[in-house]
Amino acid sequence: WWKFRNRWWFDTTSPLGLNVCMSGSATSCEECLLIHPSCAWCAQEDFGRGRTLTSRCDFVQNLHKRGCQSRFVEYPTSSITVQQNMPLSSKGSGLTQQDVVQIRPQRISLSLRPGDKMSNSTFDNPI
Repeated sequence: WWKFRNRWWFDTTSPLGLNVCMSGSATSCEECLLIHPSCAWCAQEDFGRGRTLTSRCDFVQNLHKRGCQSRFVEYPTSSITVQQNMPLSSKGSGLTQQDVVQIRPQRISLSLRPGDKMSNSTFDNPI
């Protein structure tokens, strides 16, 4: 286990000791992030120069050990922010039909890591 950006991570190697991030031979940040949720990409321009192991796709901890500075590590996480969450109402409780609230929340903002999925079951909707 190791800590990065206030989250705890575990090393995701296979039983044979193979690194899942490097086994995909990603050539772009997007390809790397799609391999596995634990993979990160080093965008540092001079990363890997003069080394035989030059993969920019690896676990965050390994990228740091190999000289990638934290500010160049691309490791997006998915997040959801509820922007409007008014209480449910019945047909007769609003001044107009437009005032009736039948779903919660009414407005959200999503930021998804490539490959992540979110379902409507994330919210408790009684519809």
